[in-house]
Amino acid sequence: MIYGLKFGKERSISWLVSMIVSFFQSILVIQPLKVLCLAAFFALVIKKVDEEDFQNVTFDSNAGDCKDQQTVREDRNLYEPPPPADVDRMKRNKIMEQKAFALLREIFIYTGFMWMLLLVAHGQRDPNAFFLHQHIRKSFGGGVSRSMSLGDVFAWANTSLLSNLFGAYPGFITDGNSRLVGNARLRQLRVQRSSCQIAGSMLQLVSDCHAPYSREVEDTGSYDSGWNQSLGGNATMSTSGPWTYQAQARLRARPLWGKMVVYRGGGFVAELGPDLKNASRTIEYLFRNKWLDVYTRAFIVEFTIYNANVNLFGIVTLLLETTAVGAFQLHSELQSVRLYQSTGSLHIFVMAAEVTYVLFIIYYMFLQSFQILTFNSELKVPSGSSAAGDRSKLYRVRRFVSFHETAAADSVLSYLIAFVLMLATVKLWHLLRLNPKMNMLTATLQRAWGDISSFLVVIGIMLVAYSTACNVIYGWKISSYRTFADALLTIISLQIGIFNYSEVLDYTPLLGGLLIGSCIVFMTFVVLNLLISVILVAFKQEQTDHKPSEEKEIVDLMLKKIYSFFGIRYDDKKDPRGPDTTGSSGPTLNTSRNLLS
Repeated sequence: MIYGLKFGKERSISWLVSMIVSFFQSILVIQPLKVLCLAAFFALVIKKVDEEDFQNVTFDSNAGDCKDQQTVREDRNLYEPPPPADVDRMKRNKIMEQKAFALLREIFIYTGFMWMLLLVAHGQRDPNAFFLHQHIRKSFGGGVSRSMSLGDVFAWANTSLLSNLFGAYPGFITDGNSRLVGNARLRQLRVQRSSCQIAGSMLQLVSDCHAPYSREVEDTGSYDSGWNQSLGGNATMSTSGPWTYQAQARLRARPLWGKMVVYRGGGFVAELGPDLKNASRTIEYLFRNKWLDVYTRAFIVEFTIYNANVNLFGIVTLLLETTAVGAFQLHSELQSVRLYQSTGSLHIFVMAAEVTYVLFIIYYMFLQSFQILTFNSELKVPSGSSAAGDRSKLYRVRRFVSFHETAAADSVLSYLIAFVLMLATVKLWHLLRLNPKMNMLTATLQRAWGDISSFLVVIGIMLVAYSTACNVIYGWKISSYRTFADALLTIISLQIGIFNYSEVLDYTPLLGGLLIGSCIVFMTFVVLNLLISVILVAFKQEQTDHKPSEEKEIVDLMLKKIYSFFGIRYDDKKDPRGPDTTGSSGPTLNTSRNLLS
């Protein structure tokens, strides 16, 4: 208190804080580190004295003559090999140590490989791509009706499409954050006239018939303005006009998977201009000459953007497709690609991870080459950056720039990386064999695999049966059962509790309740419960007959080495040497020595 009055309040508080910090630092940090260092030093450097020879020598208290004692001392200097039991035990311990170190090396190398693989997989992805997709979808598809006529399609193209494609800032779309690369392109796919047969009794009422889209009835001809006359092979007009069919190779496009069918990459093409004025004039010309008519089956808008804020290219595809009914539905697709690597510190880290990942791949290739006789395969994925061209010329082009090949290559690369990542993650199960419970679970599945495969076949048959029935009954009215794949996905969702009961019961209460109720009873309460019962019975049998694997002894040896390194005593529950069967009650280790008396 006297020093506190002398130093003042602030210096007294500082002194008190420093004392408390030093006290707890000494207790929690410094002293434990000293103990660990001393324990490691005594365990590794200072070795125990081998007292085996002194313990193995027994003296007879009744024989006290000096001659016998001298004989014992002379015999002590002779070398005798250890007993065979000790040699076998030391060999076994050495082999177990080698396996333990090999297992540790495998775990550390595979952990590093998984880390590099995750960095490579997620380094090429950007969470901002999702928000960019949502922004494009809301900008170009906001307020659009789910069913549009030909007039509505032209109205949408002249209003929403142009207003968002040419924003307030020249060269940028919507709010000025994404740069338009090249021009936008309009493409349509048509069917031929009289492409389907009309019922004989209705020929007087209907003179023309146009079928849904398919490759067999697709129109690939050349026409005059307004589709008035087919020019055939004597076409004198430009091959790049909107009335001439262009093949997929010329357009550098790719097939497009719509909601109804897969569309070819070719079609009748019209490019919009570099500004709003030229684009409006092009759309007005197409509307005046009825470029879209009853034979149109797909109207596609394609353009590419670049957002410098997140360093992403966006290949945008707006698809308006229709069946022979005549109503168009809008679907949007955006694929984000990073063609130019970032210049930040994360880029260097990702590049280092990619190089390390390649080294891991080379290591595993050489490692597997000793186990596989011959395996010659070469997979080449084209580089996405080659399609971008010269960076200085990319944004000065005044035509449509196709990035579809780049997007396809990036998709293949992403799928391959995802598939490799899935297999590498599944392989972690092999490392979990060190856990006795996981080892028992694996043995249980192997024991019950015959019964499990039978039940999986039964489950597959029942899923196909109920999916087919729901597709036939509700496919024409409820979108969840529109196709067999949709119906199968809906029935699978029913088993995990994700199901819309009201849409089925509102349509057919009695039939829907009977169908869905029987599906729940037979699949959920009967088949799945029997499957679980089979697994539980196999698990019970495995618990009774299970034998510990060799990995358990390796894990015990690893733990023993780690504990001894830190100077901690490890209590081994099972002594691998077993009890002493020599019948000796003393501490003798070398019982094969015969002393001269």
